This record gives sequence, structure tokens and C-alpha cells, in this order.
Amino acid sequence: MNVSKAFAIGITTIGFILFVLSQFLDSLSPHAWYLAIGSFIALSFVPNSRLIRVGFAAVALPIFIFFFTEFVSRTDVGNKSIDLTEDNRYTLSEGTRAILTELKDPVTINYYVTRDVDGTPSAYKRHIPRVDSFLRQVEGLANDKNITLNFIDPEPNTDEEDAALLDQVQQIPVTQDDKFLFGASISSLDKKTVIPFFAPSQETQLEFQLISAIAEVSRRETPVVGLISAHNLASGGQTNRGWLFYQLLQRSYDVANLGMMPIEALRTEYERRKWGDAPDYLDPEKIKVLLVIHPAGITPQTEFILDQYILRGGTVIACVDPLSLVAQQSGRPQIPGMPPQGGTPPSSSLPKLFKKHNIGFKESQVVIDRIYAPSNNPRILLLNEESMTAKDDISLSEIKNLAFLMSGGFTGENGKPMGPGLEVRKLVESSYKYTFVTDQTLNSPDAANQLRFALGSRREGNEKQTYVALLSGTFTTAFPEGDPSAKEGSDENETEEDEKEKTTAEAEALTTGIKAGNLYLFSDSDFLYDGMAYNARRMFNTQVVEPITNNGAFMFNILDQAVGSEHLVGARARAEVYRPFTVLKELEAESERKSKENLDKLQAKEERIEKEFQQIRSQMSSAQEAQMSPELQAKRDEYIKNKVQIQKDRREEKKAHQGRVDLLKANIFWSNILYMPLGVIVIGLFVFVWRKQQTKAR
Repeated sequence: MNVSKAFAIGITTIGFILFVLSQFLDSLSPHAWYLAIGSFIALSFVPNSRLIRVGFAAVALPIFIFFFTEFVSRTDVGNKSIDLTEDNRYTLSEGTRAILTELKDPVTINYYVTRDVDGTPSAYKRHIPRVDSFLRQVEGLANDKNITLNFIDPEPNTDEEDAALLDQVQQIPVTQDDKFLFGASISSLDKKTVIPFFAPSQETQLEFQLISAIAEVSRRETPVVGLISAHNLASGGQTNRGWLFYQLLQRSYDVANLGMMPIEALRTEYERRKWGDAPDYLDPEKIKVLLVIHPAGITPQTEFILDQYILRGGTVIACVDPLSLVAQQSGRPQIPGMPPQGGTPPSSSLPKLFKKHNIGFKESQVVIDRIYAPSNNPRILLLNEESMTAKDDISLSEIKNLAFLMSGGFTGENGKPMGPGLEVRKLVESSYKYTFVTDQTLNSPDAANQLRFALGSRREGNEKQTYVALLSGTFTTAFPEGDPSAKEGSDENETEEDEKEKTTAEAEALTTGIKAGNLYLFSDSDFLYDGMAYNARRMFNTQVVEPITNNGAFMFNILDQAVGSEHLVGARARAEVYRPFTVLKELEAESERKSKENLDKLQAKEERIEKEFQQIRSQMSSAQEAQMSPELQAKRDEYIKNKVQIQKDRREEKKAHQGRVDLLKANIFWSNILYMPLGVIVIGLFVFVWRKQQTKAR
């Protein structure tokens, strides 16, 4: 059997198999394979002619490619993909798969997309297949086929369009007369939520948008999160409707606003949720986690409540701050020219708890980190994965970047580690090249130069500052004498019964944890504020909240973990990745250190000759200065000459430093451009020489 017959028979066999499969698969049309089968059967009987074989191959190959492409595009094979991104951006997270496989109640997804509208923006045209494919993936992974996916094309003036508008899917104008629908409603039993539209700019959040909506409608009980803060998170922010983080927190959890006096607010929260009579302590069984944001002016009584909550096995997430920008803004007058308002104190801490657990935190002292601070704004810390030392911690799953503003740092006191007797995990740490500055330095007119020179004079140490830490285990109380409120003395009008109640409460105060507790520590509180965690913008009369860092995702990961709902961990963290030039920063720091040493020498020399000249001038009166001796005149001229030379040397040193930095950047730039072409050329020359030698050897 010649080659042409074998090839033709093989192709015919494939065509016949596909024809048989088409009888069972709706995605394969049987008519599409008639021509292939008939053509290949006829061509299999060609004579043994080289010209015919070449012609046969020229015709058969494109026909085979055409029908193979049809097969791929008409079946699920075309939906298969390989994720080659560094962070597996287009691969479903394990948490997403867990949510889908654990679904118990049926979920219906009505997916509305207008597919035939002239003038649809190209960004949406590219995004539609991505959403189509993702929704099919979700449907296929659902447990017991509990997800019903309805693809709906809402053409104008149809019942489908009315249904989309009833589901509050947003209309997107594309021309003066035409509108475009691209959103979904997700429902389960009596719960329903909607994604008004799928914005191409939020492609990285597609998985979280949909999976969080499915989790929301399928969840039968919403965990309660307690909030203690000196800020009013429910107001202000970019939208004047509360912090964007707070708005998202309310969507995911039942938030109990406890203010700065939790026990007083607790009765109201118990009544609202019909939990019965409120106790005089926070119960971890009711309030799953306590989120403490900038507890400025916290009282010993409130700290005692936090202490007892941890001893009962609760989780406290404490975000303290040496210098809160939000607090500073709260003291500014609403109307320019008016006197400043009282506002919130800018510094916050947990003094009793920190002292008990040997946690050092410098109030009003801000960390400036040479490696993680951008050169144009050293107040900010742009933290990447290198700063995240506990990479195996689930709370850091998919977290790529964090941004802190005027952050402090935690460390052990008196040469001893933090949290004696507890397990301490340092989740995010500084580099070794950092220093502390005060609020006076930060608020000075020459702050930028002062910060730069403060960093330049810093010598590398052997200890890092901790930005985020977790203390866990069996805690002991920071209040061995009991409730501080019971020690304030009794009122003259206090009855004997009230006194007994105080004594009973004091006796019931725990001194050792009855369950393992957790204390998360954040050295900044502004990192959750608008502009640091999220941004809001209006799109087609709808507010779109976009993550700009992984700040919010990191906090939600911890909250999800604390309430026992870890499945969303990882999915929400997919935002733009910040990639700082760490190597370049280190080289710049080394160059700046050398420059600083030379400038310091010039400064010392200038001060020395200035001092010598002042001594000469102090010995002369104004009359003597007018009739100066040649010797003194020579010294004065020498002084002026030296001073001019020092100023010139200072300028030259600054130019040299900038030249070294520019040269570093240029070397890195050209290296990145030329490495690959040069590598290809070298390999090509090597192959050329090797093949030439092989040819000569033959």
C-alpha cells in the first residue's frame, strides 16, 4: 500500500468516526462530514503518481485543518485552556472549587448579554468570551448540577430585555439609539443578588464577583463581625456613604458597630438580633471576630473587654497607628478659614495588652523603609511578596502587594521576643534599611529632603520591624486585678445589691484563657481607607468599587479564616500586581550612602572653615576690618575660595550621584532589551557553525 493510500484511508477513518459521533453529539453536525468522507474515499484510489500525491497532499492538508478547526470550535475541546500566567490568574482557586462542590441548594444564574449590537466597544467584545467560558466552568464544577446557567440574549423590546431590567442589570449605551446589556442575576431560594455589568477593567475580579455572589445567596446564616473604632466608618470616604471597605464588609458580614464602649452598644445589638439578654462581656460564639480600627483614646475598661474576649477564644484584629491621616483630616475645619475642630487623636495603641505581651510600638514614630518606600513619597510603604515572610499562611494566599501609609512597627521589648508563651507569626516585615521619624519631620516644609537624608544616614541593622503579626495560643490576662471599672470606687448612692454585682463580675473575670485565642496586629489603620485599599468610580450610573492594592483582600482573608469561611480566601485577592525594582532600589541606596558620606565630609569641612573665619572676625573691630592686614586679607580670600569650592564640590557630588543612578537605570533598560536578541544570535551562530562542521565531516 503506497503512502497516499495510507494517508487517505487514515483521514477517511477519522471522518467516519466523527460522522458516527455526530449522531450522538448535538455540537457536531453530520452534514459537515459527508464531503470529507466522500472526498477521501475517492482520493484513496489515485494512481501511484508523484504529481497526484503532491496534489492530494496540497488539497488534503487544508481540508483536514478546516474540519479539525470546526471540531475544536463546536465542542468543549475549544473551551480547554492552559494558564501560563505567573500567578495562575485564569485558573479557578481551590476555594472557588470548594464552594461549588459543597453547594447544597440549587442556584440559578441568568446571564444577560446582548450579542448583536452595532458599536459595541471592542473591550466588551473581547471580554464576553472570557465571561462565557468562566460561567461554563462554574456550571460544570457545581455539586449535583446545582447551578442552572441560562444564556439570555435580551434583544430590544422583548420579554428578555424586560426581565434583565427587572433583575437590575445595567444598560450600557453604545450609540445614540442602541443599548447593550452585559450582566447577571444570581438567585437561590429566597435570596437574590445581581452583577449589574461585567466591566472589562475588572477582569481580575471576575472570579470573586461571581463566586462571592453564589456564596452570598447560598449562605443561610451570616456571621457577625464586631467593629470597634474611633472613626465613624459608616460615613465619609470618597462617596460620603462610608468607607468603601466598610460597604464591602456589610455585604459579606453582619456588622455590629460597638463604638468605643462595647458593653453599652451590646444591648442594642442583642435586641436587634433577638439574641435575648446581653451579658457584660463579648461572646465569641455570637460575635465571631472583633475588628479594632484605630482605637484612639481607648479606656482600660474597653481594653479589659478585649482581653476577656481573647481569653474566651475570640479573635481580635487590632489596627493601631502612630500617625493616622484619617484622624488628622477629621480635625480639619469643614470650611476654609474656620478654626480647627477637635477631631480624633492621630495616634492609637493598646497599652495594657502590649505591655503584658511584650509588644513594642512607638507612638508618633513612623517607619521609613528604604527598600519599600517609593522615592517620590517615603511616607508610603509598597510591600511586595519579599516582605511577606510567612508565605505559607492562608491569610496571605494570593496576596501580592500591600500599601501602608505612615505606618509604625512592632518589635519585642528589652531584647526579648514578642508574646512570651504564645505562638508568634510575623506575617509582614520591614527590610533592614529603615529608620523612624516623628510627626514633626513628616509635617515640616522640607519633609522630602529630611526623609531622604534620614534614610541615607541609616546603617543596616540586624533586626526588622514587624508590620503585621499574629499572636495565638492560650493567653493570660493583662488585668490580674480584674475589671478596672470595679476599682474606680463605689458611688455614694450605690446599693448593697449593686456592690454584690460588682464583686460577682470581678470574680467571674478570667485570668487564663479557657480556649486558644488569636490577636492580629497591624501597624497601620489607614491602609483600609479609600485610596489605599479601594477606589470608587461611576460607570453608567452605577458605582464600581475597584481594588487598587491587596489591602482589603488581606483583611477579608483574615476575617474569612476567623469565622471559618476560608473558601473565598485567594479569589478576592486578584488585583494588579505591584512589582517594585528591588535590586535597583538597593543599588540606589548604596549610591546614596556613598554620596551621603562625601556630602557629610564637605559639610564638616565647611563648618570647620566657617568656625575659623568667625574666630578671626571676632578679633577684629569694624575699623580693623576696613584696614585689614595682608595676612588677614589672604585668610579671608582663602575662606571665600574654599567656600565656593565646597559649594562646587557639593553640586558635583549630587550630579555624580544622579549620574550613577541614571547609569544603573540605563544598564538595566538596555540589558532587558538586548539579552534576548543577543541570546538568539549566539545560539544561531553556534548552530550554524555546528551544522557546517557536520557537513564538512560528511
